[in-house]
Amino acid sequence: MTRPALIRAIAAAAALACLSLPAAAEPAARSLFGAHDAPSAQAGASLGSYSGGCLAGAVAIPANGPGWQTMRPSRNRAWGRRDARDFVERMGAAARGAGWPGLLIGDISQARGGPMLSGHRSHQIGLDIDIWLTPAPDRVLTRQEREKLGAPSMVAPDRRAVNARFTPAHAQVLRAAAEDPAVARIFVNAAIKAELCRKGPEA
Repeated sequence: MTRPALIRAIAAAAALACLSLPAAAEPAARSLFGAHDAPSAQAGASLGSYSGGCLAGAVAIPANGPGWQTMRPSRNRAWGRRDARDFVERMGAAARGAGWPGLLIGDISQARGGPMLSGHRSHQIGLDIDIWLTPAPDRVLTRQEREKLGAPSMVAPDRRAVNARFTPAHAQVLRAAAEDPAVARIFVNAAIKAELCRKGPEA
């Protein structure tokens, strides 16, 4: 995935681009970007940085796909670059290869990227993807379940080790993500990283 240099531009009628705003104006920026429920009619492009940019010509990640289900539909954050969608498809296949019915996909980006109404300093250019460590069930979740279902912790109470919920299948899915050439970085709890390092190549 490419990482364009930071671009700041002024939005014009049909072309919503990034706004260079002082910190005091950030709430207005969140409202501006959060108000759009559809992508711009432009060629797909990430503009700016992960935590200071926007997204042109986004594509929707379907609510249900071969190996995934998206979560928290009311947030309308299942938008990304086309290569992000391709990555979700590859990871869905990897999850099934690990013996899971599929993945649960959390926030990616808003329809036009930019700062979100709540949570996430990043996720502004359609390349950050939250993938739950909870396997998808072997059925299609209802909309209410997608809104309410929580993700149980994989880390022991002392935060020094994983708990019994963390299985070899989790390690296999994480390895598939780490070996994907499109991935720049993966964020996991330090206890999970330690477990993967402890297990070594067989993890």
